[in-house]
Amino acid sequence: MISKRMLRIQQRSFLKLISSRSLSSSLNPDFSSNTTQESRAQQIVNAEIKSGINPVPVFKRAVLNNSKIAIKDAINGEKTYTELLTGSYKLSTQISDICEKESLSRVAFLCNNDISYTISQWATWISGQIAVPLCKSHPSELLEFYINDSQSNLIVTTPEFEERLKPIAEKLKKPLKIIEQSSLLDQEAISIDEDTIIDNIPKGSFYKKSPAMIVYTSGTTSRPKGVMISYSSLEAQIASLKHAWNIQPNDTILHSLPLHHVHGVINALLVPLSAGSRVTMLPKFDPDNVWTNLLNINMPQKDRVTVYMGVPTSYSYLIQEYDKLFSKSTQMKEYIRTHCQNKIRLMVSGSAPLPQTIFQRWKDITGHKLLERYGMTEIGMCLSNTLKENKERSRLPGFVGQPLPGVNVRIVNPDIENDVLLEAKGDFNKGVWSQTDEEEKAVLKIKPGLASDAEIIGSLEVKGPSVFEEYWDRPKETQSAFRDDGWFITGDSVCYDPTVNSFKIMGRNSVDIIKSRGYKISALEIETKLLENPLVEDCAVIGVADEVLGQKVVALVVYREIKPDAKNGNGTQQPQTDKSLALKKWCESKFASYCMPSITVVNKIPRNQMGKVNKVDLLEDFVKATTTPVK
Repeated sequence: MISKRMLRIQQRSFLKLISSRSLSSSLNPDFSSNTTQESRAQQIVNAEIKSGINPVPVFKRAVLNNSKIAIKDAINGEKTYTELLTGSYKLSTQISDICEKESLSRVAFLCNNDISYTISQWATWISGQIAVPLCKSHPSELLEFYINDSQSNLIVTTPEFEERLKPIAEKLKKPLKIIEQSSLLDQEAISIDEDTIIDNIPKGSFYKKSPAMIVYTSGTTSRPKGVMISYSSLEAQIASLKHAWNIQPNDTILHSLPLHHVHGVINALLVPLSAGSRVTMLPKFDPDNVWTNLLNINMPQKDRVTVYMGVPTSYSYLIQEYDKLFSKSTQMKEYIRTHCQNKIRLMVSGSAPLPQTIFQRWKDITGHKLLERYGMTEIGMCLSNTLKENKERSRLPGFVGQPLPGVNVRIVNPDIENDVLLEAKGDFNKGVWSQTDEEEKAVLKIKPGLASDAEIIGSLEVKGPSVFEEYWDRPKETQSAFRDDGWFITGDSVCYDPTVNSFKIMGRNSVDIIKSRGYKISALEIETKLLENPLVEDCAVIGVADEVLGQKVVALVVYREIKPDAKNGNGTQQPQTDKSLALKKWCESKFASYCMPSITVVNKIPRNQMGKVNKVDLLEDFVKATTTPVK
């Protein structure tokens, strides 16, 4: 845990580092004479990477890809890694001045999904500060909470958000820095020599000990907490995903995710930028725009997308757009499937459970089995299906694969202390993460006495270099989040199925594991089954307190609309009563009596940008509601 005293010590160390300007000579006295085609800056960074002693932040790695396109966005067009780095450096000097040359100040920043976001993030890091990303869709009250809770010393934003943030800055008495992208990318900025930049940023030892970001949890089960992610943790997460998903310099990632959670910030942005890939950033998720980019419509070949990452909700919208625009043309359907199979190598789904119906429809449309993975703000990505499939590596709907390289997981008995049922470890180039085609199994250790072919269900705990160190300014929550031996308690229930060699997330112990009639019931499994019914558009299952049962299984259901055929006008709406009777009869044939859900019809299931449902609020609203459940 980083105390205020430690912050002051690191601040003083940072001042010494940036004043010394002796980075190159400390690594190798011969670097001053550039005897190869590499620049001195590139030699320094490559030497740091090779040594493996300290983290090498993604912005430093930019010098290895200087003239290559890093980001393309709707406002600025294409920008190279050099332009990104030099623009960030120019802003970093301004941030340092405002922070009075100290380091580890918190810098909250709010930007659009374009190059301004990355410049603000990198500039914060280059100046030795801690980045606190904000979300443009959050209301002012929530933005104020994040800025105040993180004790941010500075707010950075672009002109379009000045009106929203100025009252907050004035109320909290925080300096507000408005950045103009054009001035950060002008001729003066791009003329800054990369050697100068490398010489004037902190040494690797600073980044080894320091936090990089404070990312807030989604707050779907409790009040949002600031998760302090260190540079070491960040590098471990990036290295793990680069290896597991084989992210390469020739990849182009289509980015349409929010930029205040790890999915959008790390997986879809920092991982490809660390690999020297190209990122096409969309202003927001828009189904039409995503399809245009996925299919490379009216775009040069160099812009062709090879990787796309989304959430289940976004894939659902893409399927709806497909049905509206393309489904009636056999030629177009064949083209889309052929293009996606041959040109796009990876499509990922995460942040929320993926319904089997979406998994199957997307496979039918594109030929892709969506790669599901599991992670949290506190641990980054933890479990993932593999890139290649064979007998031991198969993507199945609802399953999230194996521990990623560098990640250790275990399943513990929630009812008996220190009762470890299973341990599994993800290794680089070993087990399922071997880059060969060999059918290698995961590295597993199962408790003696347990049947080798039986499912193992319990609470998931995680350990490894990718795990966070602490919650910002919440020592009690930090202490209660870890076991004495360093294992992080995820709060999720998980199942390992040896017949498919994969893990399945059963849900949050606090809201998704329903205890009824002496049984432990997974709300997520009931939701998955309900979504197989063609009447059901969306659903959420909650456990409602019951004096007799303990908890009653309640399913909040949104019925699917049947839209008339555009040509012949066919398609009539089934009365809601008939739908409910049909659904009730269907449930009786699918569920055991102890987990039979009581159906309540609603107009909409509220979800956040990542597709997550706040079941705490949902349960509270349900209890207050006057809606009568279907008998």
